[in-house]
Order: sequence, then structure tokens, then C-alpha cells
Amino acid sequence: MMKQFGRTMLTVMGLAVAAAVLSSIPAQAAGSSVVAHALVPGVGFFTPAGNELVQVQVVRTNTGYMLFYNVFDFGGGFSAGGSGSIPASTVNVSGGSVNTGNVKVTLNVNTCDVTGFTTSYGPCGPFDVTWVEEPASVGGSIASRGDTRQTFPGGKTVVTNGSTVTFFALTTGTALGFDMPTPTVGVLVQQTNVTVTITSP
Repeated sequence: MMKQFGRTMLTVMGLAVAAAVLSSIPAQAAGSSVVAHALVPGVGFFTPAGNELVQVQVVRTNTGYMLFYNVFDFGGGFSAGGSGSIPASTVNVSGGSVNTGNVKVTLNVNTCDVTGFTTSYGPCGPFDVTWVEEPASVGGSIASRGDTRQTFPGGKTVVTNGSTVTFFALTTGTALGFDMPTPTVGVLVQQTNVTVTITSP
């Protein structure tokens, strides 16, 4: 019961991560992007001291990858955030098809070294994160199909159309120098023929 509750809370956190990520996409990224097949990893975790919530999301686009991150410090307010394109060489996907328990996604990048990466607040820095998928028979999965529409303050709208299946993934590594506690459960979202359309007022 507690395990299921924990996974439910992680799913809610994952949706919150997605909402935060989508709301931070800049207006110049507006338009349609078709992703034939992609795995989108994400994770949210509290630091061992419990004072910070760290969120990391990698998004697949037609031309490569984008990284989004937020760090919320509950002792002093929002402390870090950044978004932007990262080199394709900094993301590696291996292990074959999902639902086998073998899929692994690694992120290894220092945003301070990426030209054009936007640090909106707080520091840039290194990300060394690994997601290892749990098969649906162990961790379960969440499937969705059709249109998802989100409207954010200021009038920005994000419409996602297509099929997605969310798998849980054991996640390890560091983000901006914050070590992930063990265990940390993230998500791997399998996208199939997904179109994302971003409009701004």
C-alpha cells in the first residue's frame, strides 16, 4: 500500500515537473514539433537535508534535445532554473525497447559549457544522471492517447497530441552538485508520433 502511494506521489510530482518544464519553454520555441519515437526522462527529488526540491527533465525535439531544471529552496525561495538545447552527444539511450527492464538513458552535460543555454536564476553546472527503466510488470505503467491541452498564466498554450506510455525508472547521479538519495524513482515517457504545438499570445 505504501509503495503504491509512493509511486502515486511520484507520478503527481512527475506531472508537476512536466508542467513546470512546459511553462518555461521560451516563446521563440513556438510552433509544431513532431517526434516519431522518443524516450523523455524526468525526475524530481528532495535533497537529503529535505530543504530543496530538484527537478530535471530532458525533452526530445526534431533537432536534438533540450534540458530543463529547477531547484526550489524551501528555506529561501526559488534558487535555480535553466533551460535550453544541449548537444545530442550528451544524451545516450541504450537497451532496446521499453518494457524489458533494460532501457537506460544517461545525461552527462555541464550547462556552463553549452553556448546559448539559458540560466534564468542561480548557477549553471554539471548534470550526471542515469535512468534505468523498470518493466511494467514490476513498476506499472500509465498510458495516454489523444490531445492534452495546458494553458499557463500569460496565455501560453501547449497542446500535445499522440500516444505516450509512462514507465518508472530507478534514477541515480547528481544534478548541479546535489546527490540523489537511494532509491530515487524517476520516469521514462515513451512518445510515439507525438506532436507538440506551443502558442503564445
